[in-house]
This record gives sequence, structure tokens and C-alpha cells, in this order.
Amino acid sequence: MKTILLVHDQKEFHRIVIDGLKAYGSVTAKSTEDFLVKSASNAKEALNVLNRFKVDLIVMDIDGPAIGGFELLICMKKSDHRDIPVIVVTASDSPEIKTWLKQAGVLHHLKKPFILLELLERVQHALDERSKGLISDFTLANFLQAVQMEEKTCTLVITSKGKTGYLHLKNGQLIDAEANALTGDSAAIEILGWESTAQIKIEELNSNRRTIHAPLMQMLIEAARVTDERDDATSLHDSLFNEAVTLAEGHYYNKAQEKLAAFLKAYPRSHKGWLWYSRVSSNMKSIERALGNAGKIAPNEPDVVEEINKVELAKKTLRSEQLRRCPFCWAPGDVKAFECPYCRAHLFVHEGLLACTKAANQGILQQAIDRYTKVATRETNPAAHYYLSIAHFNLGKWEKGLDQLNNTVKMFPDKKFYAEQLHMLINLLSSSEDMFAQETVVKEKVPGSAPATVAKADKKKILLAESSPPIRKAISIAFARRGYDVIEAGDGLEALNQLDKTKPDLILMDITLPKLDGYKVLSIIRENSDLTGIPVIILTGKEGGASNVEGKLAGSVAYLSKPFDLSKLLETTENYLK
Repeated sequence: MKTILLVHDQKEFHRIVIDGLKAYGSVTAKSTEDFLVKSASNAKEALNVLNRFKVDLIVMDIDGPAIGGFELLICMKKSDHRDIPVIVVTASDSPEIKTWLKQAGVLHHLKKPFILLELLERVQHALDERSKGLISDFTLANFLQAVQMEEKTCTLVITSKGKTGYLHLKNGQLIDAEANALTGDSAAIEILGWESTAQIKIEELNSNRRTIHAPLMQMLIEAARVTDERDDATSLHDSLFNEAVTLAEGHYYNKAQEKLAAFLKAYPRSHKGWLWYSRVSSNMKSIERALGNAGKIAPNEPDVVEEINKVELAKKTLRSEQLRRCPFCWAPGDVKAFECPYCRAHLFVHEGLLACTKAANQGILQQAIDRYTKVATRETNPAAHYYLSIAHFNLGKWEKGLDQLNNTVKMFPDKKFYAEQLHMLINLLSSSEDMFAQETVVKEKVPGSAPATVAKADKKKILLAESSPPIRKAISIAFARRGYDVIEAGDGLEALNQLDKTKPDLILMDITLPKLDGYKVLSIIRENSDLTGIPVIILTGKEGGASNVEGKLAGSVAYLSKPFDLSKLLETTENYLK
């Protein structure tokens, strides 16, 4: 019986995969009794299962901080669980994530949303491959020694990472070997140095020639020596390069440049090294030299070709020798530029930001979000948190970006620039006619869900009823930064529901609310003796001038026309909270 461990934070995922395995088994004539499924919702639970049971395959998600997928893979790689095949499902398809998963030894990875049948086929393939003969129980060296002890005569077909080799044994003695263009001793040493997960297939002896005369043990020792030397060189190569890339991703450009210089001194033929050196260089001549070297080494490599195109475009837009890096696509650009000339992403909050909705390259932005999420997870990095918010703004995800930028300000209070950026954005949103005019999509609340903001008894409470989610978020953050507790509502019915739960000190209400408009909510408030003392400030549209709404707004203490000046809103509100 095979044991499969599912690692995901959603029960629905576990149910779908388990049901799928049962259905798949009935179609392919595989008994469902062949599968025992264990479940875990995060890395800690998964490691507990691995330490208690023999697991044959892991299917896991890596997205989301609660899962800890990256940490789980790292722990497995350093433990006795490193040989367990892993299938990863992830929302990311960036080159960086693909490279990392490959380095972590992941067998397959599927991008969400994935096709269930494809996942089930990968599961079956992984279990079938793992069940072939001796791989899970013997290393190649141990198996050869067993063949020698039993004095078997056979040919072993060895496959590993797309490579195939042949070891010919007669009466337990290694007499010949073939691997690609190699034969004899050199072929045997090459094959014996392949990973312990190499697959072994036994065939009848198909070579009687003798090209190998050294004892098997001597060949194994020599192969181990060559492999150790090669692994040391590879480890140094990967360590230097990965450390440099990690520094570059965290915006430590000078330190990254030092590491890459050391790397390129040892490995001058690495096009990836020259590519990344160009990305952390601070002047155009250095960038062009590095990319020139990368182009000579790998002229058709897509990443190199794309980087050269970025630089050629940048040269047309540069107005001075000073340049800045696009935090999303690495393209060089003018230091005073508002947006990247290559990916079209806006680089910070400025007056024209609201006009950028989804204008930038969304694929590049999603890769950048994956990258900065990884950086922010592994270290306290202000730039990573800040550019996560800017990436969300470029994608038109105003609420998510506001939350991210607000959290960045809280995390790094000494960085005045972030606070200034947040203040500017809130002012831009509150004074934008386009943002107020956006169609509002009302989402049904999940029964029993908690309100977005929980009020504390020692703070003044404001009930904010506003139909535009970005505007609601912006106003909420502005008042929260002044020390108020804000209870949010997206429609009239939700506003009344919040009034039942908590008695606010002031109500700030949009008049054009979905489900139940502000006029009706206001009349209900004035008919309730428990609520009549609460001051209500109304936000009206252009058409709601004093002459049109004066009678309908009887009972409110003030009204402001949208779009409004944020400072005026704060001043008016605070006058009634004193």
C-alpha cells in the first residue's frame, strides 16, 4: 500500500484529490486500497506525519505563509525525507520559482488552477516510478555489490535525469561500460557517479568484450572521489550565484555586485552570471559590457535577448547618466521617470497613478509579487514590502495595495517616505471622480464572519458606510491613523447590521449605498431612540446639491459632496467627535 501525504490549508483540496484518486482508480483498474492518504495543513503537521509514517509521495501547495511550503522543502532536503518524491501545486509560474523548485528536487509542479486529471496522472506516474524494482531500497553501489556477491551475469541499464548508461557484468565482475560517447573505465566512473535515485533495469548480458580490468571496489572508490570533486565545484558555483541573486532581489546591489564579481572570476563562461551582473550595475557602460559577454556566450538565450532589448529601449529614454532600476523587471530607466519604459509599471505613488489601472505587463508584475513575497518572508526588508504595494496598485488591486502600504508604514515608522506615499495615495483616491464612479460589486457576506474591524472600547468609533471598496479602505486607513476605530460597511443592510452590534460615536455614510440607500438608513436611524444622538455625516454625489437633498437629509449634521477633500472630511468629522 502506498502512502500519499497531502499538504494544503484548504479541506476542499484534500477532498477533491481523495475523491479523484478513488475515481481514477476505478477507471484505470487501480485498487483504491493501494492508496493511504494522510493530510496536513502546514509544514509542522507535515513533518509530524513524515516522522511517524513511511510516506511514498507528497502532494503539496507552497503558496501562503500559513502553509510554509518552502520551509518544508528545505527541511526535507536536509533530512532523511529528501528522497521522497514531491509534486507541487502553486499559483506562481515565474522562472525564479521554477528554478528554486528544481533545485529543491521537486519531481513535478503544476500551476493553479490545475487540471485534476493531470495531477492524478502525475501521482500515478510518481508512484509507478518509485515502485520499479530496487531504487527505493538500494543505491547503485549497493546493488552492484549484491550482484558481485551473487556472481550474476547481466547488463544493467542505468537511467538518471535523461541520461542512459550500460554496465556489463560477467560472474559478478564489471567487464565493460558505455555512457554516451564514453566506454570502459571512464564510462563506468561516469555512471557510478550518477545520483542514488538512478533507475536500474536488468537485462541479459549483451557485451562480452572486456574493457575494464580494475576490481569493482576500486571503481566505486574512484567514482566517489570524482563525484565529490564535482559536487564541491557545483556547490561552490551554486552557492556563490544563489547568494548574489538573493542579495539582488533584496535590493542590496553593491553586495550583490561583489558576489557576482567573485563568481564570474571563477566561472567566466556563465551567461547567467553576466546577466545578473548587468542587473546590479549602476552605469550604462558596465551594463552593456556585461550583457555583451552574456550575448557572446548564449546569444539565443531568451532571458539574455530580452535583457538586451530592455537596455536598447532604456538608452532611447535616458536623459542623464543617472539611472534607476525598475523594481519589477530590472530594466534600467531615467532616475526621474515615473514609470518603467519596458514593463510600463508605475514605480511609486504619484499624481498620475490612478490612470495606470492594469496598464503594465501583468505577467512581470505577478513574477515581481512572487519574488518580493519570498524576500519579505525570509527577511525584514522595507523595499520588498513597499514594492509589493506598488505592484498591487499597478494591477488595479487598490484595497490589497492600501493594506500592504499601510502595514509597511506601521512596520517601518522611521521611513518617512512610506508615510508620505500613503498620505498622497489616500488624498488621490478621495479626490478622484473616476474612483467614485467605478461600478461597485457587492459581495455576499459569509454567515457568521467577523466584521472587518473590531472596535476597542477606549477609542472613538466611526461607522463608515461606503459603496466603493478602495475609497472605503482609504478613508478607513486615514481615520485609523488618527487613532479612531473604524467599522466598515459596504451597503445599507450591512450598515444597519453593524449598528445592531456596536454603537458608534459617529456615522459617515455614502448616500448611494447598494441594497438600502443612505436616505432609508438615515430615516431608520432617526426613528430609533437609541440611535438618534449619533451624529451622521453624509457623502453625496455631484447631483446631490443642497437644493436637492436638504429635505431628505434632515437629521444629518453635515454633508460633503464627492469627490471631497480628505482634510476637510477629517476636520468636519473631528468637530463632532470632540
